[in-house]
Amino acid sequence: MVARPPSTPGSVAPLAALVAFVTAALAAAFAAGACDGEGGGGPGGSGTGGAAPCPTGVEAMFTITVRAPGGPVPPDTTVRVAWSAAEEPTFVLNDPTTWKTIEEANLVCAVEREKPPPEALPELVCALWTAGVTRLEISGTGYEDFEQTLTPVMSEECEGFLPQKVDIELVPAVDGGVAE
Repeated sequence: MVARPPSTPGSVAPLAALVAFVTAALAAAFAAGACDGEGGGGPGGSGTGGAAPCPTGVEAMFTITVRAPGGPVPPDTTVRVAWSAAEEPTFVLNDPTTWKTIEEANLVCAVEREKPPPEALPELVCALWTAGVTRLEISGTGYEDFEQTLTPVMSEECEGFLPQKVDIELVPAVDGGVAE
């Protein structure tokens, strides 16, 4: 048994113990805070790469950002997602009846639900709350259809999958050698 001096009101011993505990907890958290992982959206898309921090909270498995060269995304931009659990309800930018929340679907796009569809959206950002391999299809008037299979990246250091950001630039459709 170790003899300790009694604590007196205003004593710094309890405060020092608390500071030591918090410091140890933070040190442990930071030691596990970085892990190696590669992102990547594969052909037609790109993701984060290199060292990435381990997720500290709940994040979508994939966050996609869709852009059209030289202008806004088409008003009829359509996003379809399928994965092992289901085919998600289709999202159509100019059809608010297709805009879902996380309570309704695993495909949630950043749109203002209280406002009409945007007429000149510079980019469309969508969260894919899927697990495992995910099939992504995007279409819009004046652009080639985009199809890609997204594969989650496993991190042994993080003991799980790393969320990925995927940038997608639509390619203008060509009709008989002339862009539409």
